[in-house]
Amino acid sequence: MPVACALALSSVVGVLAEAKARDAQSEGKPITVTMKSLSYDPKNLEVHVGDSVVWSNQARTTHTATSDDDGQTFETGNIEPSRSSTPVRFDKKGEFKYYCKVHGRSMSGTVVVGG
Repeated sequence: MPVACALALSSVVGVLAEAKARDAQSEGKPITVTMKSLSYDPKNLEVHVGDSVVWSNQARTTHTATSDDDGQTFETGNIEPSRSSTPVRFDKKGEFKYYCKVHGRSMSGTVVVGG
């Protein structure tokens, strides 16, 4: 696939993920981050104060979503394949980086909480 097509496709996928997140927010449902083999999708998520996020494991191995402050801000615990975390509510603005305790910081993501 030519680079221009890959970039355009990546942009469309990003826009669709943002639209899906906005729809979930407007309905008061948690926003879902999907755990894939060694990544989170989306890797960077923007939410509003008061929104909740759920991590859904669609991989073959156990994963976690653990805040970079050793899990003090949030810690999902082990999420087995085909399972989801309990919702994590973000009540204050900020940038919250996280990673998978099982696979280390090479599997990481960020939740940005805005107004």
